[in-house]
Amino acid sequence: MMDAESIFSPGGRLEKVLKTYSFREGQLEMAQLVERALEDHAHAIIEAGTGTGKSFAYLVPSLISASQNKSRRFVFTTSTITLQKQLFDKDIPLVMKALGMDEEAAIVYGRGNYLCLRRFNEARNEKSLSGVKRSDAELKFEKWVTMTDTGVVQDMPHSVDASLFFSFACDDKDCLGYRCPFANECFYYSARRKAQRSRIIVTNHHLLLLDAKNRAECNLDWEEDAVLPSYSVVVMDEAHHIEREATDVLSRVYSSYRVNRILDYLTRKEKRFGSASILDFLSTEEKERGSGKRIKDEIAHLRTMVDQFDSILSSILHSYPDREVLFTPQFYSSCAENIRGGEGAALEMRRIGNAIASAYSDRPSETNEVYVDLIKRYGSSLSLLSDTLLDWIRFSSWDDEIPYAEEDFSGKPEIHLAPMNTGKVLSRDLVSHLDSMIYSSATLSVNGSFEYFEKRSGLWEEKERVRSGIFPSPFEYGRNLMLLLPQDGSAFSNENSIGYTEYVAEAVYKAIEASGGGALVLFTSKKMMRDVYARLQDRLPNLMIQSDRIPRSRLLEEFRKNKDSSLFAVSSFWEGVDAPGETLRLVIIVKLPFTVPSTPIIKARSEALEKSGVSSFMEMTVPEATLRLKQGIGRLIRSETDKGVVIILDSRILRKGYGRMMISSLPECYIPEDTMLRNIGEKIERFLY
Repeated sequence: MMDAESIFSPGGRLEKVLKTYSFREGQLEMAQLVERALEDHAHAIIEAGTGTGKSFAYLVPSLISASQNKSRRFVFTTSTITLQKQLFDKDIPLVMKALGMDEEAAIVYGRGNYLCLRRFNEARNEKSLSGVKRSDAELKFEKWVTMTDTGVVQDMPHSVDASLFFSFACDDKDCLGYRCPFANECFYYSARRKAQRSRIIVTNHHLLLLDAKNRAECNLDWEEDAVLPSYSVVVMDEAHHIEREATDVLSRVYSSYRVNRILDYLTRKEKRFGSASILDFLSTEEKERGSGKRIKDEIAHLRTMVDQFDSILSSILHSYPDREVLFTPQFYSSCAENIRGGEGAALEMRRIGNAIASAYSDRPSETNEVYVDLIKRYGSSLSLLSDTLLDWIRFSSWDDEIPYAEEDFSGKPEIHLAPMNTGKVLSRDLVSHLDSMIYSSATLSVNGSFEYFEKRSGLWEEKERVRSGIFPSPFEYGRNLMLLLPQDGSAFSNENSIGYTEYVAEAVYKAIEASGGGALVLFTSKKMMRDVYARLQDRLPNLMIQSDRIPRSRLLEEFRKNKDSSLFAVSSFWEGVDAPGETLRLVIIVKLPFTVPSTPIIKARSEALEKSGVSSFMEMTVPEATLRLKQGIGRLIRSETDKGVVIILDSRILRKGYGRMMISSLPECYIPEDTMLRNIGEKIERFLY
């Protein structure tokens, strides 16, 4: 009988199929932890340092379990397309080969990632009939369409212009269903059918969470298919993103734009319905003749009500200076009468949604089945928007949800009800329904504890079923990574931001001059990044700066090409930057990455903790900053031969009590005790060269 040890041990099956394989103790121990969790129908939290080989460590026991338990379906999720494709295209086939398995696996993207053959062919035929000559880019795109097996934008070669794709992407609002002349060849439905056949599915965090949300909203049994086919085990890599992504996906949102978009779908005339609306087109499927016409008349009245309430909302929110507004009990008290003006629109929305749900045949004709399903989904969406608006108007769940508003893309108000605690929602709507939930990442623990992550991931409520483990990187951090903490450095403060910027500019200059480039300088503020860059662009060669005008991928490519370049960056560059070798030999962290409680969600969560007698700074801000710090430092040592220096310029890490906890959470490394600003250049040169 196969087990993790027989696969990973020297001379085992992995070594026989992978020429570059080398045994790593931590990888085997992690695989055995996953193995035990799957056997016990338990959950697991796993922190595995760079180089552990965590993908194989969770794939091997998972695929063994899949081969031995035919009733289980495994869903593997990541937050990046790159890792998603690596798992599906490379890692899973290789592990299956090692295990002697011949199991079909499927990869699932959102609908808009698939090419619609009908839309593409209609556009091509239109150009041919009108005699318009196609450009070289269009001809290359056409050639790809004739050759692709998947029709997925992520599979397009770099030589093909990807911008052409999105004119022909799949859209359920434009789908002809069974009546489509390309129904049998449809890339999207082919991928769905393959996923339904497969017991191994690779997808992303967003689709997994959408699936859980859909099941909860529609009260679906977990044996039924939803956004994804039914499943019982989830393995989530890059799991440190879970709170942010869960907040985004599991929030409820109301806006007049969303309502009017659904009403447009119901009433506009479309070519696919013979230049009629879907309500007119489906008149043959009505249980009671004339119900579609009544719904159309009611929609016209609803539009007026929605627009009137939108004006009331806008006038209320214009009295606030910020584009994002956190609603408080005081707000509800002072604006109660105006707020209640939206109840009529919400109730009418609900009535129309219910009318659509009951108006059409439960057994439509086969040719119209997809459209009856579509119009009922429109009705369901209206009902959900109605519920969201009513819950906001009558808001009382202060411990469970965060009511706030922001402007949408058109400048109109958009109301949000975000989960106060993602952990409770994830436990209720996802984790509690699974045999096993395996969370994995290089950064999940704070000071050796998973408590912070457990409370946000849905595992705090399932503590009796949780297994956990920390598996350090096999790389020799103690020898290859030097952490410099200048004893005479400055501490950031809002009162001394100009002085701190000058201090940072001088320290960065000394460090990059000593390293000869190969530096990633990480900021938490775009303003400070630009100010420091302005001071140094004429003093240092090969300086690059993150800009909205340059795609992240192109900036990284340029940085990797020139091993002596230095890149100033914020935000997304704190993670996902992989530049092994001499390209990256110095990481400078300008300021500890504390999140300022300025956004409504962070502010509300901070206030809720303070009201319960807990310090939000120690409970939320410090752990979050610590994980962010670990991500930033993790950019440096990416292979066994990498060697580099990290400098943290913010002296709060030495002078504040929480600093010791932050340092103890970092990988073991060499930390000279006599580091001063005057000698950082000398220390960098001696260590690197």
